[in-house]
Amino acid sequence: MVESLEGADTPPVFQRLDLTDIAAVQSTIAALIEEHGAFDILINNAANDDRHTIEQVTPEYWDNRIAVNLRHLFFAAQSVIPGMKAKGGGVIVNLGSISWHLALEQLTLYQTCKAGIEGLTRSLARELGPDNIRSVCIVPGNVKTVRQMQWYTPEGEAEIVKAQCLKGRLVPDDIAAMALFLASDDARLVTGHEYFVDAGWR
Repeated sequence: MVESLEGADTPPVFQRLDLTDIAAVQSTIAALIEEHGAFDILINNAANDDRHTIEQVTPEYWDNRIAVNLRHLFFAAQSVIPGMKAKGGGVIVNLGSISWHLALEQLTLYQTCKAGIEGLTRSLARELGPDNIRSVCIVPGNVKTVRQMQWYTPEGEAEIVKAQCLKGRLVPDDIAAMALFLASDDARLVTGHEYFVDAGWR
């Protein structure tokens, strides 16, 4: 993906990072700001939806899932907020999940984190609104990715599409389109809420 955009006016930079290491997150963001200037847009889209039963959860696994799926979103936002304030505004886009709205099985900790992301989004919107910083959340439905396909048979995919109001299969570009809109000036007065891209799967 990075290679395909090398000709862009501002080519992307890829850095491998352990998001459970908050000090590394903060120092990486600080270095990016030092080199490229304050963030205009932050998109928080890193998570892991490993399946688990309630009985399998240990305190250590709990802490790890919170670190992987929720904690870094706050600290990434915290790191870019001063620069956004100095610039006079910005946008924080968090990625949630339809899973907890559907109460899917074997995803208790993932769903707990994703519900928390919607709460975080609303809180940031209230706290940062006076500084013209918007905070929004995208709630994807079942998106056809390489990772997701490990969980579904063709029959399982057909069941998902059957449950949707619209019968198309969601792909990453559908989520990206919503992110681009929410991060744009066309959404200048949009903040504090979640926006479903799920083909009506509820």
